[in-house]
Amino acid sequence: MNEKEYIKDCTKHRKELYLYAVRYTHDGDQAEDAVQEVLIALWMHHSEVGRKEAKGWLIRTLYRHLVDEHRRELRHDERLQSLVPDEVYNQFEQYELQDAMQQALDQLSERERAIILLCDVEGYKYKEIAEITELQESQVTGILYRSRINLKKAYLALNEQTINNKYIGTTKIRLI
Repeated sequence: MNEKEYIKDCTKHRKELYLYAVRYTHDGDQAEDAVQEVLIALWMHHSEVGRKEAKGWLIRTLYRHLVDEHRRELRHDERLQSLVPDEVYNQFEQYELQDAMQQALDQLSERERAIILLCDVEGYKYKEIAEITELQESQVTGILYRSRINLKKAYLALNEQTINNKYIGTTKIRLI
């Protein structure tokens, strides 16, 4: 891949990479940084990556970068939680009912969330997801099935919890 091909590929795939990263991170700035890092990595490996392989390489590298960043954040959060008493965390309010789906997605494992986003949001086929995540197509199918079940359970549990926490005076709010 030469410089002109690199620029064309970056221009062509940047928006798609950004949208995937935003869905994964829920933060536009963090997503933009991740995309920039991946594009820099592509330039560093441009002699090894062919033009036809560029899109898959970019998505796979972005996925790995986002997973690494997420794990780094988790380790950082664990260190912070060990320094701050649990009572401080219990003071935060719960999200509203419309945020239940996002919370349910966040409860899934990194792999489950990534596969659901790739399939249901991005519209990738199972074979493409298998290439990106370096799994077998049958594994992708199984993980996607279990992920959807887990997502439904988490969503329903969060909905029930949110509804049970809503009080008007002494009467619970009932949804019909």
